[in-house]
Amino acid sequence: MKGAALWAASPKGAASLAAAGEYNWRSSLLSRMKQQPRHILIPDSGRELLRLELAMAFAALGLSVSRVDPAALSLHAGHGQKHAEPARQSGKNRTGRNGESPARACESIAAQHPCLVCSVNFAGLSPLRPLLEHVRDLGGDIAVWFVDNPWNVLSGVRDPRWKSLLLFVSDPGFVAPLRATGAERVFFLPLAGCPELFAARRKDSPDRFPAPEDLAPFVFVGRSAFPGKSVFFAKQTVDPDLMARAKLMLRQGERPDLFWWERAMTCDPLRFWPGKNARAPAFGAEESNLVWRRSCLAAAALAGREPGGQGPGSGPGPEQEGQAAPGLDIFGDAAWASMLPAGARLRQPIDYYAQLPAVYRAARYSLALTSLQLPRGLNQRHFDVWLSGGFCLSDATPGLALFPPELTRPVTFARPEDIGPLAATLEKGHARPALLRDWQAHILERHTYRHRALAILARAAGDHSPGII
Repeated sequence: MKGAALWAASPKGAASLAAAGEYNWRSSLLSRMKQQPRHILIPDSGRELLRLELAMAFAALGLSVSRVDPAALSLHAGHGQKHAEPARQSGKNRTGRNGESPARACESIAAQHPCLVCSVNFAGLSPLRPLLEHVRDLGGDIAVWFVDNPWNVLSGVRDPRWKSLLLFVSDPGFVAPLRATGAERVFFLPLAGCPELFAARRKDSPDRFPAPEDLAPFVFVGRSAFPGKSVFFAKQTVDPDLMARAKLMLRQGERPDLFWWERAMTCDPLRFWPGKNARAPAFGAEESNLVWRRSCLAAAALAGREPGGQGPGSGPGPEQEGQAAPGLDIFGDAAWASMLPAGARLRQPIDYYAQLPAVYRAARYSLALTSLQLPRGLNQRHFDVWLSGGFCLSDATPGLALFPPELTRPVTFARPEDIGPLAATLEKGHARPALLRDWQAHILERHTYRHRALAILARAAGDHSPGII
């Protein structure tokens, strides 16, 4: 394969990794590195998350990195069409079209000789064939990291060449099904933390973007639904009997996740692929997910308003108009307003890279409510909250198996009504400081985006050894 030299990196990167004392597979990777710079190209429109973290991680390893507008990679039929140059952002190595034709834009990209195009959720890869041939002619390869349900993403991909790409999934449960459809290289790669953005500050160091002073004891940061949900799931319906079973499972501490919906709807889950049929069980999981979130948020709001009871106590600040202070703050979109439980307060969305770390630090507890579309997945809160110096309570996703049980057990709940007693136990004991310290140390040692960037390079080099994450 022409991309066999993808592991090449710079002397600076090799030296920094050697000093870090990485695991055996990372040392093996270093021993095979060539001593010349190589390039990583990341499709990025400037709006998505994770692209910045990956760019920083690859750059920290000594590789040159460009974050390119996905439109510059999309070789659609209109070759003579002009495109406006995207807004430039300071401190970012971004490549725009500058009014170029698609062919000219790719020539500009080719001049950088990328060893790897690294796309998140297939951004910038449609249509696939021209770009794939172009990159492989240069001796490179294309990697795709699915950080959401891969079936949702692939339901809009018609070119079967996606099966030849280097694929990563943030949920290990998708590895076998993707391979069963013919994907040649599929690997588990969990999310991670970015200490450059979320590292806890010293107590005497004020936050540049401070959190509100009147935070409730519990905080949840997240959207009510993913953008474009109604359009994506247009014409999809949920069987009322299956939904009733799903709600019962949630009350009993079980998880009617995507894989459950697939089994409940057919004896052959793979019949949902290819195409938009895959959206049917995903819609069931998404509707179940909304029920789960609303139940958990209602329980947290109640627990946060119970002084001396099942939670950390009533919210801070004086009571207004004879009503208790809120027990839960939700930072999210306006759609939450129609779903707010008693004792909850809706606050304006906050900037992910600015104020969010301070909010995590200031909150008594931040909730990590995982998506039932990712049955064994995690989300960024499992990493960002701890790195920020905050305290995270998580639902009982099987994805927590990524971490040692002595870290997860004290902060995990299976049912909404378990949130209050769990917080009360932590309030009465003395385990919080040690748990925070141990979580931070574990994430920094094993689960940063530098670790994930190394894993991507190792897989691209052809290392199929188990345990590379």
